[in-house]
Amino acid sequence: MTIGSGSQFPYPDFKKRYDTPPPEPVVWRWTDISGGLGDAEHPERGTLALSMPDGGAEIIRDVAVAYQVVPAGQHTTPHAHTWYHLFVVQSGSGIVTFHDTGETTELNPGDLLLVPAWSSHHFDNPTGQDLVLLNLMNIPMLAHLGNLASRQPEAGP
Repeated sequence: MTIGSGSQFPYPDFKKRYDTPPPEPVVWRWTDISGGLGDAEHPERGTLALSMPDGGAEIIRDVAVAYQVVPAGQHTTPHAHTWYHLFVVQSGSGIVTFHDTGETTELNPGDLLLVPAWSSHHFDNPTGQDLVLLNLMNIPMLAHLGNLASRQPEAGP
């Protein structure tokens, strides 16, 4: 490996490299999204991510936005990760369990739920209607830092 030689340039030029243009306004119509929720293949945590018109997943600087669906009568696996979630309950109801404390709480439309980083959690939906959550998370920021990590129980035999 050859060691290269560094150089320099004026600070205003340096700063311009990190200036980003302001984002354009974007709207996601619930009537368009809600129809896609039923058609999308839902992995275990049922997440359908939103994107910007250019296909980018970073909706707000350092923040991604997705819809998560916990189907009627289903649950997610307990898990924890380096990113936070800010959930807004859109429809349905369910229960979230925090495994670090053993606490549970019911979730209903309009509720907001903050799941801090590394907080082990899972959702139960014992009802007959899908639990639909709007999910804001700081995954893009952590990806830029190289700090995406998660843990969940190993699958049994």
